[in-house]
Amino acid sequence: MISKHNLSRVRLMEFAQVMANVKNFLEKEDLANLELTAIKTDFDRDFNAFEASLKPVRKSEYTQRITELDNQRDILLMGYIGHCKLFVNFPVKEKAEAAKKLVLINEKYGKSPQKQSFREETAIIRNLLDDLAATQVKAMVTLIGAEQWIEQLAQVNEAFASIHTDRTQEQGAVEVGKTQTTRAQMQTTFTKLITLINGLTIVKGIQAYQNLVNSINEEIKKVTQ
Repeated sequence: MISKHNLSRVRLMEFAQVMANVKNFLEKEDLANLELTAIKTDFDRDFNAFEASLKPVRKSEYTQRITELDNQRDILLMGYIGHCKLFVNFPVKEKAEAAKKLVLINEKYGKSPQKQSFREETAIIRNLLDDLAATQVKAMVTLIGAEQWIEQLAQVNEAFASIHTDRTQEQGAVEVGKTQTTRAQMQTTFTKLITLINGLTIVKGIQAYQNLVNSINEEIKKVTQ
């Protein structure tokens, strides 16, 4: 059984990669025997349209820089969060207590803030930095030696926000709207595929579908946890 199929909150390029991988999974199966031939035709049609709409995004001079900056801020954000967790059991009580309080602040923003949409992650980081700028909290950050994580994170996050805005303006409303439309259609067809597979496993048994189900579940897990 495939338990999740709504990937509307997954980042655009991650969603595109999942769809490409699912397409490859399907092509390795005996679709006629699995009764998935018709839905594969629909999937291919919508996937091709979706991929075509992504070409302006992929060709943009800003795209590579955005990816680089996003990776940098993910590393810095998770590095800071990990740094706080490491100090929770520090032998110096004052530092351990400071770390525990910082962990509570960090947890306000969820388990995987780095997996949110670009805009959401930008906002999360800004809000977190505001929390950490309070005098008493800032002192706790300094006490456990985490200030350099925060300083670098602030710089990279603002650089990302600036580049992301430039790319959005470059693409223009028409291209953005086209991508949103083709993505929505791709999501609809993907949902139909999952619903069909789940139904067929109930009627025909899971054995013939097990590899496909496991592969799709693993892909979904990568982008939703």
